[in-house]
Amino acid sequence: MDTVDRRRDHTIGVLRSSGAAFAILFGSHARGTAGPASDLDAASWWPGDAPEPWELELPAGVDLVNVERVPLDLAGRIAGEGEVLFDDSPNDRVRWVATTRKIWLDERDRFQRAHRTFLEAAANG
Repeated sequence: MDTVDRRRDHTIGVLRSSGAAFAILFGSHARGTAGPASDLDAASWWPGDAPEPWELELPAGVDLVNVERVPLDLAGRIAGEGEVLFDDSPNDRVRWVATTRKIWLDERDRFQRAHRTFLEAAANG
């Protein structure tokens, strides 16, 4: 078992112990573009009050976000491109993913247009 697998397994154990209902891997590891120094990006959902990421004893090199506390553009990427790490509550995961994808797809063009406008304004000083 390599270091990434150990980090992944340890992260799953910590999240489950903290009461998380599901977790999704996103970023370079989910896309298959991770390098040797890449961190492990995980997003998780709790049915009640969620702990802060720094309150959990996650292994070094793991970045954790709560799916209920991230901006829509990141939530949309997690829901659309993420890989399930564990799923102890399929109904909650499917509901979150489906709702988030729907909202993100409805709003994505507006986000992209605003981003282009900002970049053009920045380039023109």
